[in-house]
Amino acid sequence: MPTLLLIDLDGTLIDTPHFEAWRNTAFKMGGTELTHEEYIDHIAGRPRMEGASRFLELKRASQGQGALHTLNARELADYKQDEFQRLCASTQLFSDALRLLQRIDDARQTVIFYTASQNASNLFDITLHQSHISLKQPRTVSQQSANQSRGELFQQLIGTRAAKDIYLIDDSPYAADLACHLGVHTWQIRRNLREPKAGDPRVSIISSLDEFMLPK
Repeated sequence: MPTLLLIDLDGTLIDTPHFEAWRNTAFKMGGTELTHEEYIDHIAGRPRMEGASRFLELKRASQGQGALHTLNARELADYKQDEFQRLCASTQLFSDALRLLQRIDDARQTVIFYTASQNASNLFDITLHQSHISLKQPRTVSQQSANQSRGELFQQLIGTRAAKDIYLIDDSPYAADLACHLGVHTWQIRRNLREPKAGDPRVSIISSLDEFMLPK
């Protein structure tokens, strides 16, 4: 069976301001700081409502009583979405993502893009149009549902294929570990050396998508 390439959108291909939006939301709504490491470990790669719930659990446990105890996850998620929309006007594809997309198209490699973000699919179309890249293959984007875990999404995307025929790229160490545990060939794109790495030693860590070789 031909190989299937699975690629995350947010943070892997698209330089989306999710961290900035969550960080601003944490400060403006809760008067607290959200570090990038906390964002990666607890929020990145998860649907917005799950991210909001996990953020509240994290900060309430560490801060005790405070402004965060008067908020609910829906209020936090809605504010984050407004902040994200304000910041995303200048969103672009990473330069190495553009080159990878062109290589995939030239090779006619079967690929499915996936995301937990409700914004990412539309942003993908917009940023591709703005980049003036010419892709011939149709694009398939799989949206993780609100009640679906990332692991369940991966199992859905794999379907009846053998795990050895699946190649996956994600910037989240959490997602990379999940995929690797399913037997999938997994790469974590880690552009910043301060970002956490996947714990599974079978995950290949790359600093640029240019380092990823398409499957034969």
